[in-house]
Amino acid sequence: MKKLLFVFALVACNKPTNSWPDPKPVEPIYIPTAEDSAKTAGPFMGIHPMGQYPEMIHENLQKQPALKIEDWLAAPLPTADFGRILKPGQEMEMVAFGGGLTAGVMNGGITRESQQTNYTNLLAHQMGIKNFAMPLFEKEHFNGTGYYVYRNTTDGYPQWDRVTNNVISVLPGKPATMPKYQGKISNYGLYWGSTEWFVPGWGCENCSLTTLLTSRLEGHVPTDLPYNFIVIEEFFDRWMRGIRRTNQIGGFHDSFNGSIMYSGRITDYSINYVLHGKKGVIFTIPRYQDLPYMEWYSMKKFQNAYITFDREGVADGVIDLMMPFSLIPTARLHNLCKRFAGGTFSANLTDIEVIDATESHQSDPALYYNQKIRDYAAEKDLAVVDLFDLYQRIHQGGYKTDDGVLVDGSPYGNFFSSDGIYPTPLGQAIISNEVIKALNKHYGAKIPLIDIAGFVKANGL
Repeated sequence: MKKLLFVFALVACNKPTNSWPDPKPVEPIYIPTAEDSAKTAGPFMGIHPMGQYPEMIHENLQKQPALKIEDWLAAPLPTADFGRILKPGQEMEMVAFGGGLTAGVMNGGITRESQQTNYTNLLAHQMGIKNFAMPLFEKEHFNGTGYYVYRNTTDGYPQWDRVTNNVISVLPGKPATMPKYQGKISNYGLYWGSTEWFVPGWGCENCSLTTLLTSRLEGHVPTDLPYNFIVIEEFFDRWMRGIRRTNQIGGFHDSFNGSIMYSGRITDYSINYVLHGKKGVIFTIPRYQDLPYMEWYSMKKFQNAYITFDREGVADGVIDLMMPFSLIPTARLHNLCKRFAGGTFSANLTDIEVIDATESHQSDPALYYNQKIRDYAAEKDLAVVDLFDLYQRIHQGGYKTDDGVLVDGSPYGNFFSSDGIYPTPLGQAIISNEVIKALNKHYGAKIPLIDIAGFVKANGL
């Protein structure tokens, strides 16, 4: 009895009071919505060169697919004559590696429509290849990563709205991932380039955006395919990464001419790994000065300009306006151009915002790299697509396709999309034809060209 009374006394002395801490609520797991995935602050913002500046991106829009590309792709074509690409009795098995151009980046994003109008998919159609498989976004996620469209502005300087409906969601985690793609993959293009991602042990753990995009391809290994023809478009994104992120652009920087300056030839192990004696096609690198991205903020609009910059952290750089130079587009440059509109442009910029005459020369792919690509192609028996020449001719103006379609390479023209770097569906079709011409010439193939005028009309471009 005494023991029982003692227990009651303990309970009475220790009963809960208002001073006790409340139980901690369980923190809910945050799963990004489809809209979150496409917003400026979302994980895909780095695909658009200006996506890092929230002030440049305004409204969220909803858009539906507008092209009739599926009808065009469904039109039957006979299997082409592949010349000496294949041995007698072989079936064509094509695989593609490359950067944003090959992945289908368009308008600063990747969508089902941009994948379907990608030059590799159009090429496969013209070649009559039935087994080429793009890793298409599902129909309910047709806007993929989301994308950006130009706003109507009165000053001529670009701003964008973003399309956020029906995009793919990101699964939480460290790192974040996308749902895995189910089905065969023939196109392994990735933003910033792809060959090294498919060489064992060569993945870049710190490249968060590319890691996120790669997660969708997890479980797929290109070497599992019995491919006998390869598309390699690998160097362009590396060049763009260099001019956007390298303070001191120089010929010995690995983004530009580093590897060939050291060795005198292309020594990219990853390319040799995936090529492995196959026939294929390789691309030269266009000048970044030929892109609308570098034309958004031209100094030609001003009566005069005086530009200094902090070379290696010291304010001792002055731009010689009589020599070639470029300014990297930023929100700051946008505001400066609007402030000095019609008068004298005057600014002191950081080193990374300015490409002076010396850097323009040293980062020119015509200086060393493109010839080494041609030498490599000759050594490996690859056809060469001269993107350098194509982009230069389009930039100079007046370029027409073989069937007479006028091509406009200006910022709001019909060749480049609203990111100022990657092509529109029309641009992708033109590039596909350049690939076909290179294959026909080098391998004695007979692959029909895309009727560009018909392509424009049939797809409602």
